Amino acid sequence: MDRRKANPVIFYLIFCSCCLCDVYNGITLFSNATGLGQSHTYLIDNNYNFINIWAHSVGIVGTPYLLTDRAIIVQLRSDIHYFGNSHGPIGGRFNKIDWDGNVLWEFSYHDFTYHPHHDFDPLPNGNILVLCWEKKSAQQAQSLGRVNVMNEMWPLKIVEIEPVGQDSAVIIWEWHIWDHLIQDVDSLLPNYGQISAHPELVDINLGQFTNPIEGDWLHTNSVDYNPVLDQIVFSSRHLDEIFIIDHSTTIAEAASHTGGNSGMGGDILYRWGSPQNYNRGGGTNKMLNDQHGVNWVPENYPGSGHLLIFNNNPLDSTGQDNSLGNSSVVEIITPLNNNGTYDISTDSSYGPSNYHWVFGGDDSFFSHFQSGAFRLPNGNTFVTVSQEKYLFEIDTSDQIIWEYYFQTESGLDGNTARAQKYKPNYFTFSLGDMNYDYTLDIFDLTIISEMISADDPFFTNGDMNQDNIIDDMDITLLIAAIMNQ
Repeated sequence: MDRRKANPVIFYLIFCSCCLCDVYNGITLFSNATGLGQSHTYLIDNNYNFINIWAHSVGIVGTPYLLTDRAIIVQLRSDIHYFGNSHGPIGGRFNKIDWDGNVLWEFSYHDFTYHPHHDFDPLPNGNILVLCWEKKSAQQAQSLGRVNVMNEMWPLKIVEIEPVGQDSAVIIWEWHIWDHLIQDVDSLLPNYGQISAHPELVDINLGQFTNPIEGDWLHTNSVDYNPVLDQIVFSSRHLDEIFIIDHSTTIAEAASHTGGNSGMGGDILYRWGSPQNYNRGGGTNKMLNDQHGVNWVPENYPGSGHLLIFNNNPLDSTGQDNSLGNSSVVEIITPLNNNGTYDISTDSSYGPSNYHWVFGGDDSFFSHFQSGAFRLPNGNTFVTVSQEKYLFEIDTSDQIIWEYYFQTESGLDGNTARAQKYKPNYFTFSLGDMNYDYTLDIFDLTIISEMISADDPFFTNGDMNQDNIIDDMDITLLIAAIMNQ
C-alpha cells in the first residue's frame, strides 16, 4: 500500500470506530521538510494512512496547525533575511491553505530589524502569535549593560498578527523583552538593579550567543497561548527556562511594569527551569536543559492548566556531538494563585521544586533539536522526537501504545518539529453534509431519505430546520440548499 496516497476524509471517521480503544481515536497533523526546498504537511490516521497532503514550494518552519474548516495555517521559510547565518529555522511567510491546496491567505512579515523564527500559535480569535528576533546593535546592547557582545544582539519580540483579506495583516499587539531587562554591572545605566530582587526582569548578561559574531541570544523556540488566563508561555533554549507573560495588556502596558490583568504590565509573571538566572539557586536547582516545546494542557483535559515541556537534555554542552543525550517529557504544576499571578517567596525561586510527571530521561529517546509533547483528551500524551523522526503516544500507565517512525514507515526523510493529534470530530461540517465530504449533493439526500424510511435514530447533521425531528421538511430544505450552491 502506498501510504503517501491521500484518502477521502470520510475514511478516518470509519477507521475511528474500529481502532484500539486505548489509542486516542484522532487524526495526526505534521509537516516534513529539509532546508529551503519543497516540503509537505500530512494528515494521517492511526494506521498511518494519509488522509490529506498539502505541498509547499519551500521549507516549512515549526508546527502546522489544523483549523476546523479543514484548512491549515503554516509558517514557511524566507530566503530573504538580514540575520546572518542564523541557527534555527527562519520563517516570516505565513499561509492559510484550504483542503485542496488553495492559498486563502498569504502574508510576509519581516524586514531588516526583525524576523520571525521557529514557532507561532493561532489564537481563538483567528489571529496568530509570532516569535521574532529583533535586531539591536552592539552599542544598543552596551547601553543597557551587556558586557559580552561583539556585533549584534537579537532579543525577543512577540507580535499578534490579525489577518486581513487575502494578503494583508495588521499588528494589534506586541511585546519586547528589551523593555524588561536588568543588569548589575553599571550603576549609571537606567536598568541597574539587584538581580535576585527582580525575578520579573531578565538579566541582559545571561547566556552566550549561538555564534559570537552574530546575535542569536535567547534562541526562543516555542510559544503557546492560554485563553483562560490570557497569558503566553515561551521557551528559551539558551537560558534553559520557560517564561510566562500577560497578554491582556495594551501595547503601552506591555512595554511597562504595570497594567493588564496581572497589574505587572509586560514583566515576567513566571519563569522556571534555571533559578540561577535570577540568582535564587544553583546548578543543583536546574530543572531544564536545552528544552523546546512548551504548552499548557487545555481546559477539561486531564492535567488541565499544567505545563508540558520537552526537555531535550543533550549531554554534549558544546553542541558538536548531537548524538549524546537522553530526552524526557516533563509535566509541572505552576504556583498559580487566584489573581492570575504566580506565588514566589522572598529569596526563593519559583516552584515547583520537582516534576509532577516525567517520562523518559533513560536513553529511550533523544533529540538534540525541536520536539514537543501534547496532552490528549483521554489523558494520553502525544510526543514528537524530531531527531529520531519518531512520533509516539503513551497512555496514563506510561505505556507506549502507538508509534510511528515516519522515515521507515512512509519514506519521509525530512525533519518534523512537532506533530499534533486532533479529535476525530474536530472539523465543523455544515447541516446536510451527511457523508462528511464538505459537499451537499444527491448522496446526502439519499442518506437522509433512507434514515427517514428506516426510522433510524436522530442525527443532528440531518436536521436542516433544527426542530429535533428529521422528516420531509428536512429533505425539502436540503434540496433547496443543493440547488442554491
